[in-house]
Amino acid sequence: MIDLDVAQRNLWQDIDPHGNLLYCFSCSTCVVGCPASNAIPPLLIRNLVRSVTLGLEDDLLDNDTPWTCVTCSRCEEMCPMGVDPFEIVLALRRWQCRNDETRIPMAAAEIYKRGYTQPVDKAQEVRASVGLTEPLPTINRLPELHQQFKDMLMQVEIIHNADYMFED
Repeated sequence: MIDLDVAQRNLWQDIDPHGNLLYCFSCSTCVVGCPASNAIPPLLIRNLVRSVTLGLEDDLLDNDTPWTCVTCSRCEEMCPMGVDPFEIVLALRRWQCRNDETRIPMAAAEIYKRGYTQPVDKAQEVRASVGLTEPLPTINRLPELHQQFKDMLMQVEIIHNADYMFED
């Protein structure tokens, strides 16, 4: 049961000051095209938008689903209302980090190890079935850049202090 008495009615303004998310009518078009909608936990942008518009701050602070986004921007291309779902996901990530400086999203270790959050490199069969033969251009295909990324991430104090999570 949602307790709207504790809701932060203007939370949406902190996350999306332009108000694009207010145009979302939960059609799920963003979810249909999202490769992370099958992730664990699944990225269901419409549920995140609903939590924001209802002002469910506590639910959003503990929600790891914004971190499962693989940044493909498919949701942006598909949204019929111009909500900019990918931008909402990024804004939610920033908001979570601003409101909990000790937060290390569970996806951070995956980003460190692979350079992305979901096993997109395992989608080669699906890509081939629709005529896409090239592998996805992920950072792990460029070992020097991937190492630079890892080194940069380790310079972040909270990551450095939790280095046990980021062992190769």
